[in-house]
Amino acid sequence: MSIPVLAQVYDEVRRLSIAGSSVACGDFRLKKLIPPLQKAGEKAPVFAKVAEAVSGVVDSDEKSAPAALLSLSTLINAILYTQGETGAEGKLEPIKLVGEGITPKRSPASLLKTVAAAMTNTGSGRLEIIQESLERNPFPDPRLLGPAIDALDGSYYEVCDFVEAKVLPQYGKSIVPLIVEKFDHKGGAGDARRLSLLHRVDPKGADKYVRYALKDGSKEVKIVAIAKLRDPEDVTFLIEQSAAKAADVREAAFLALAEIGSDEAAATLAEGIRKPRNHQALKAAKLGKHPAVLAAVLEEAEKALADLLATKPKDKNLDARSDRLRALLTALEERSDKKTEKLLLGMYEQREAISKLEGSTTYHANGLSILRCMATCSKKTRDQLIANHESYDEFGLDVAIDAAMRQEKPKEIYELFHGYLVAAKNLKKGKGSAKAASKAETVSTALINNSAVVDMLYDYAPDDRRVVELDPRWLDLAIETEDLQLVIEIARPKHQGAQDYLETHAQKYLKGKSESYEMIEILQALIRIEHPQATEYLTQAMKKKVKYGVSYYSGVFSRLIGNLPKSAIPQLEACLAEMDEADADRYIVAVADLKNRA
Repeated sequence: MSIPVLAQVYDEVRRLSIAGSSVACGDFRLKKLIPPLQKAGEKAPVFAKVAEAVSGVVDSDEKSAPAALLSLSTLINAILYTQGETGAEGKLEPIKLVGEGITPKRSPASLLKTVAAAMTNTGSGRLEIIQESLERNPFPDPRLLGPAIDALDGSYYEVCDFVEAKVLPQYGKSIVPLIVEKFDHKGGAGDARRLSLLHRVDPKGADKYVRYALKDGSKEVKIVAIAKLRDPEDVTFLIEQSAAKAADVREAAFLALAEIGSDEAAATLAEGIRKPRNHQALKAAKLGKHPAVLAAVLEEAEKALADLLATKPKDKNLDARSDRLRALLTALEERSDKKTEKLLLGMYEQREAISKLEGSTTYHANGLSILRCMATCSKKTRDQLIANHESYDEFGLDVAIDAAMRQEKPKEIYELFHGYLVAAKNLKKGKGSAKAASKAETVSTALINNSAVVDMLYDYAPDDRRVVELDPRWLDLAIETEDLQLVIEIARPKHQGAQDYLETHAQKYLKGKSESYEMIEILQALIRIEHPQATEYLTQAMKKKVKYGVSYYSGVFSRLIGNLPKSAIPQLEACLAEMDEADADRYIVAVADLKNRA
């Protein structure tokens, strides 16, 4: 039996059943199906029965519509169930399995909905939501695969790139057919991400698509394809592309040559480094490990230094020469060979003269470039850098702290830099207080940025984040100098001073008339150090009326609820019982998730 028209009737009946029988009377979509049903009824009486039932629905009124719609629904379901085709003709073939099967995870529906919306909607804060969700491990879930693939074509590139690099690779090779299905080697940024993703999950299988893109792909896709070439056989092609008109194509070619590292590839990169305005080659030079590349960078750095020192302060070429020296120093970062070490120590002795030749830049950019390079070079360069930390401004001090954290023990780091916090407190109202405060803030920020604590709200940590163990005395000093941000960051359980200090500030902010981000950070710290009153202060913050940003603060507090122990559930439920229904609804899901947590 041919049933397309019956399938249409079924779809319309389902639509009306969802909308309600009150809208079925005179429905024009059903009415259009009556003539073809009557015509089919001339050969098969069952179609005439259906046409009669459809007419009954169309001609009904509000009182008779429910019964008419139910009668039609029963009839059409019975016909399709007994007469509909449930298979396909032809020989059965086993389906080829690509990768491993993906089964749904036991993630709360609220989490899946929030993450799916963040990947496909527009607006600010979406990247943070996706990053934060990784801690709750919702991927790989087939229910989120569609939104994740759609995110590759989004308008906010940071979300698109994050999904391509961190989310979709979790699905493995099983998503290859879905990615290939939409891949267009002449497409735009979304297709460039698809090619990059294919190479991540299936490098061998992606090779043919890389070749397609290299042959006649769009600029965006071609750049990704070039960046994936690592076969020495491709060096000739990469050398050709290193002379392309498009700067980003040249950069991709030089980066690939730097990583291949063959003699021919290194010679081409070295030649590019020696060209004064070849910024793309200098960017790739940092990755080059071949001796020829290092020799070219050192040679050009010595020339650039000599040219800069020979330049007068008002010379029109000063900016260009200063920029070139800094670019070459960047290419020398993370190199610990003796020649680089010698060059940097020599530059350090001349840094005062070098810093005077900044051109239009500010903040002693040349001198800072030397310091940053020394911090990543060798113990000898770092020792020299650290020994003179008191002579630097706040920017140089930041580099010296970084150098110390790379090699010194926690005790030595404290002995070297704790005096800046003490000095800022003692000079609070005296001469030089602004400078002292700036240096103290530099030290405090460096400690915070290198601590082991991960934000409970946006707990995605960059891959290159360096965690440094801190001397316990920093916490006591932070309390003594009233550095609230540092106390929040490095507070630890069972430290009575930290508990009292944070509790005092929590009470202060709760008594205030408005909310503040400091209160949110204090609540995080109280929860993290397992303060006995952490749940109490959180519930007080939840009950406090917020004039602006209600949705924002309720979202924040919901995330904090997820970090509480399950023993907090009775107190949270009591809090919700005291709230207005609309306010309580904002936290019900978070409390339920906490209750159901394994």
